[in-house]
Amino acid sequence: MPRLLFLYAVLTMALAAAGPVTDSSPLVDKAKFLQQDLLQYHWLDGLYVSIVPVFPPGSKPRHTVDEPGNVIHSGVWTGRYLAGLGYQYAVTKDPWVRQHAGQVLRALRIQREITGKPGLLARGYMKGHGPVEDWERDGKDSREWHQGQGRFAGYRWYGDVSVDNLNAILYGYAVYYDLGADQAQKRWIAHEVDLLVTHVLDNHCRIIDVDGEVTMWGHIGIDPDPAFDEYYRNLYKTRFARQRMPTTGEWKPPLRSSMFLLADLLIADHVTGKPRYKEMYRKVIDRFGDNPDLRRWGGPFSLEKAARINHSSEGQAYEASYILYRYEHDKALLAKFHPWVEELWTNNWMEGNPLYTYMTLAMLTKNIEHAGESLRLSRETLKLYPIDRVLRPVMNSARKAVELNPYANEKGPKLTVKVLPINRRPKDNEYEWKGNPYQADGWLKPIVTAMEFACDDPMVAWFADSAGGLYMSLDGWKTWRDVSGPLMGVKVNNIVASPKRTFVLWADTAKGVLLTRDGGMSWRPAPESEPAPGFPVRDVSDNGSTHKTSRGTVISTPLGAFLEDNSGKRSELKLWREQRTGAADFVHGYWMGRHYGYVSEN
Repeated sequence: MPRLLFLYAVLTMALAAAGPVTDSSPLVDKAKFLQQDLLQYHWLDGLYVSIVPVFPPGSKPRHTVDEPGNVIHSGVWTGRYLAGLGYQYAVTKDPWVRQHAGQVLRALRIQREITGKPGLLARGYMKGHGPVEDWERDGKDSREWHQGQGRFAGYRWYGDVSVDNLNAILYGYAVYYDLGADQAQKRWIAHEVDLLVTHVLDNHCRIIDVDGEVTMWGHIGIDPDPAFDEYYRNLYKTRFARQRMPTTGEWKPPLRSSMFLLADLLIADHVTGKPRYKEMYRKVIDRFGDNPDLRRWGGPFSLEKAARINHSSEGQAYEASYILYRYEHDKALLAKFHPWVEELWTNNWMEGNPLYTYMTLAMLTKNIEHAGESLRLSRETLKLYPIDRVLRPVMNSARKAVELNPYANEKGPKLTVKVLPINRRPKDNEYEWKGNPYQADGWLKPIVTAMEFACDDPMVAWFADSAGGLYMSLDGWKTWRDVSGPLMGVKVNNIVASPKRTFVLWADTAKGVLLTRDGGMSWRPAPESEPAPGFPVRDVSDNGSTHKTSRGTVISTPLGAFLEDNSGKRSELKLWREQRTGAADFVHGYWMGRHYGYVSEN
């Protein structure tokens, strides 16, 4: 058995011997359990896949094109997980951690090499050939998928990499380089960082995709070369006008606009030692360092401000600031960066976010207002962090005790006035520390709008839902298959089954009445010779529905669907595919806290 697998097996057996892990278990036990969970369900040979389907006990995903999985953001979360491994090794000195990180390093190299373009990352990749489930099937148009070539011919990869992918990977490289890497791994990291940042600088602070165009979110700061002033002026004109900054006259963008670029350059300088990166860093400082810096969210905390903050962007800003403070020692420059961190802290200290708290305390070190309270809240977050990683519906807005923020965007999610404890709010889809702790609801289920049953086979049934989807079961409701694909995006309003033929079904849709003779695998307009026998009137509202069946009453709500039998007993129905997310965030936050001494082993 390879040594890495042997050490992982030892970890698994030791955890099993310690007894079942619960939400209230010691943090060190939760960390081990959640890391094991990550390896079992979210691990693609070193790449962290944040969202995967829920599989039956004893089985695990294969991460192929036939299984939906959120690989298009795998670079971000794999990079941050690598940083977590750096902190973990610094605390434990466990050789398994270093070997485990070696798998991550190899996966991130694949993520670069698979594009075939020097220094260009993919967003992520998965195994196999053919259209990717949830992205390229059933008429969906996802233009960024490519088939690998040469030794990567067995992979399908996603392009259009963005600045957050690149920066998180560089952040992970930097932290692991400092705290966990052996000499060979340091050389490996230096080689990768050199290629990635060379690509950025050779393309004037931009990421250029395989098609020769800048990726959608591929601008990393502003090139200080005056020859590109007009290009960047036009690019950022709308954004700067929104922030009430001058868009005419002398070009004076704030240094803050190049925060990510500065961090990337310091990382490249630190791990490669090549003078090119520090020289570019100084050019950016010299050109933009004295320009006005209008704060995005200046002033004291308010509910109106809380309703506008993008927590994902906050996480990226923390990540970059942390690197700037880690490698820059000039007090005058740190004074320029200080307002950025101060502003972040004003908006986030009360959230109990371990990553934000530990980063801030590591950066500012002293005279930090609310430091003690934020540490307490962050420890509480780790304690309450749920080990159940299934993305279940949460609806705090229906609770009378929960006050909602009146400034929340009417078209956006409902937000609360107070931060919700991590075990009471909806799970973030990928990484808890970038989630919105004020979000009241999440992962709500559609409402079942219609149910029908085959005339002569009790194993066959269909249902439609408020999202316009149509599903079929062939095994007596045990599993349901989405048969909406052949409808090419046409939403289903109602359905009625044939009283004579097993797989004949009519659907009332936005494009008229359609007919299927194979249960939903193909559709056509219903001919006049085969009119629908009449669509039943359904008991459906925005808040729920009920459907009488031979098995009892199906009750559908935003929190799920349930079968109520004649005695009044209810059981949950698994009508829609369930998904789960991993816990790379907990590993990152917990071991960072241990490294800085904010969290103890016991």
